[in-house]
Amino acid sequence: MIRLLKKSEYPIWIEIAEEVEVLFGPMVQIKEFQEGIKESIKNNDAYCSTNDVGVITGIVSLDRTNNEISWLAVRKQYRGNNIGKDLVRKAIDELKRSGNIYVTTFASGVDVGKSARHIYENNGFIDRKPAGKNPAGIETVLMVKNFVHERFF
Repeated sequence: MIRLLKKSEYPIWIEIAEEVEVLFGPMVQIKEFQEGIKESIKNNDAYCSTNDVGVITGIVSLDRTNNEISWLAVRKQYRGNNIGKDLVRKAIDELKRSGNIYVTTFASGVDVGKSARHIYENNGFIDRKPAGKNPAGIETVLMVKNFVHERFF
């Protein structure tokens, strides 16, 4: 199930962030990150996936101002179960009304990023431009999903 993340679930987001710091770089000890995720929860911009017993398995966060998927992570033990795909689809549903959607993710050829790239590519995202190395030292790219607004006469 995909639902809004609750304020009381902030510690769970920190746990998941700690698990993926090896891929994204330091987060949990950085005040800006802590404040950013609190703000995301407060603004109803953070969604989580839960399993049948209510355990949070992954989180996606949106930046509605920039029409961007700003954060996505799935707990290691739940990867490979379409959770990331479901969270990205929820993000797209939330953001698509505003036009193109952006995400910074792993560059092509980065082995640890193949799964994430696959999710984005299968949802119509394409590489737009290199985004440099993330704080973990891994090459990233800005991807975009274009929405063509057709007019019917």
